[in-house]
Amino acid sequence: MSWFEGSEPSEMEMRREISLYLSVAHGTKKHVPRTQVLLRNLWIEARLRAVDVWPSLNTLADVTSRGTVNGASIKSAFRHRLLKAQGGRCCYCRRWLVNTAYAKPIEHILPRRHYPQFSIEFWNLAVACSDCNGFKTDDVWGSIPITQHLYPKAQEFTDAFHPRFHRYDDHVRYLRLETNVSSVVLFTGLTRQGRHLCSSLLHRIAAKETLVENNPALAPAMKQIRSFEAKAEGMRLERFEAFCEALDQNVMRLIE
Repeated sequence: MSWFEGSEPSEMEMRREISLYLSVAHGTKKHVPRTQVLLRNLWIEARLRAVDVWPSLNTLADVTSRGTVNGASIKSAFRHRLLKAQGGRCCYCRRWLVNTAYAKPIEHILPRRHYPQFSIEFWNLAVACSDCNGFKTDDVWGSIPITQHLYPKAQEFTDAFHPRFHRYDDHVRYLRLETNVSSVVLFTGLTRQGRHLCSSLLHRIAAKETLVENNPALAPAMKQIRSFEAKAEGMRLERFEAFCEALDQNVMRLIE
């Protein structure tokens, strides 16, 4: 079930979606108005100065007479809203993220390294699994100019999949089979955008999932790592992140 009716969202549907999000921008109702102001200020700063304000959101701690509004609580409310819109699944590989021990990082569709002006843009954020978020890194997908000031409209994403503007089922078919001892996942692109997603990201996800889940030694170890990722999300764990990156690189070497 999609939040928009046509092949792409209309301006009215987009305005409605933003309004619905802003009404629940914080998990505590009394903090919603202040959260709206803080988000708008960060959005203006990112647009006017073309700077990455995501680190500012991460460290945000706004003390008011009604309590403290911090970045973690804002991101938590956003993640909750987006996961509901995504049906509880990763925006790219469709792995279940609700009621699992998987981390749920917020994904920047146009990477903030190259598009700092969109670092807190509502439409540039989605929720991914840690595998998709890690493999995608800061790769630039598509042909959107890095100097573009206004966020691109849905029809501008003609050569890359956009999880907020494209209906997944129109672009990708996937098959995930699991037994007691094995797992297989297959992805097929149906459109130019879907095929780009498969060739740029999903073939790696399928290969890693098949290799790891079918290895009796790796599978339980990876479950423990994912459980730790979920509990430690938001913490600055540079050595752990370096370990996960090295693990992914070695897994891909085995596959390729």
